[in-house]
Amino acid sequence: MATVRGFVEKIKFRNEDNGYTVLSVADGNEEYILVGIFHYISEGEMIEATGTMTEHPLYGEQLAVESYEIKAPEDTVAMERYLGSGAIKGVGAALAARIVKKFKNDTFRIMEEEPERLSEVKGISEKMAMAIGEQVEEKRDMRQAMMFLQEYGISLNLAVKIYNEYGPAMYGIIRQNPYKLADDIPGVGFKMADEIASKVGIFTDSDFRIQCGILYTLLQAVGNGHTYLPEEELKAGAAELLKVDPGAMDKHLMDMQMDRRLIVKETGQGRIVYAAQYYYTELNTARMLHDLNITGDEPEEDIRKRLAFIQEQEDIELDELQVQAVIEAVNCGLLIITGGPGTGKTTTINIIIRYFEMGEMEILLAAPTGAPPSA
Repeated sequence: MATVRGFVEKIKFRNEDNGYTVLSVADGNEEYILVGIFHYISEGEMIEATGTMTEHPLYGEQLAVESYEIKAPEDTVAMERYLGSGAIKGVGAALAARIVKKFKNDTFRIMEEEPERLSEVKGISEKMAMAIGEQVEEKRDMRQAMMFLQEYGISLNLAVKIYNEYGPAMYGIIRQNPYKLADDIPGVGFKMADEIASKVGIFTDSDFRIQCGILYTLLQAVGNGHTYLPEEELKAGAAELLKVDPGAMDKHLMDMQMDRRLIVKETGQGRIVYAAQYYYTELNTARMLHDLNITGDEPEEDIRKRLAFIQEQEDIELDELQVQAVIEAVNCGLLIITGGPGTGKTTTINIIIRYFEMGEMEILLAAPTGAPPSA
């Protein structure tokens, strides 16, 4: 086993998902290349790492790190080097030298416990002094948070999102209700939250777990094109996912309605359940479609005359159903044209375009699922 102690000169490569990092460390005499999993590290920090020296066929000698510890700089030279490395935003080499000259070996205690005193240094305002103190505290808190979240199998990239969302409150959330992550953090679903909960020791019949499982079942249905599920189908699906009795769902469905997380509607075929966000999305979509459907009053006879002229120009003949489609398009703000391949949809749309172009109207085409017709 070998041990290297020194400053992180440069982070050469880092995978933010799993923390695998390649970095160079200088101890004042030599430079070493370290490779391994680092929870959270930045250039300029002092590190003591232990591992096995290996020989890479391309990159030479490397230390495959098995354990490491971030060390606080122990002397004024180390402190000045760390501060001047860019590790603290707004502090360069010259300012770092003035800070260390002023506070000497007490520099880091001052930055952590009395950051307002940094304003005693020329070039540092009270506002800047507090900002430096906040950065020092945030780096310390971030490192502790990364190490804590790694214990639960959370990737570094996701851990940063969790810390940025909750700050220090994340410890209580992870220990008491990790299912909240599935509601708040993109990239965390029910299954990941459930794995964390099992490691924390939360029971399978936890209220938080069952409610999160109900929402997860609804969101899975959304992925299959359904904005809601019949109540019995939802209960059966969630019970299967959670491995609990479907009868346990009733109380939670009521609680989630009261919390406005679910919307339950009565229909002729029974009760249906929406996740609230999709209910209001569907409702808003219906309202927008209704508002778009403005009815015109152009006489059908005039439309047919203009259509006859267009058909003669284009040397085509529409059947009566296509003619009716054009008439409806002229007098309706919203129209859906359906039909299988070869039934004349594209021809009909092109004629509708020609009709409005004759009226010197601006035509905008969008094709979210395919190529637009030629205009």
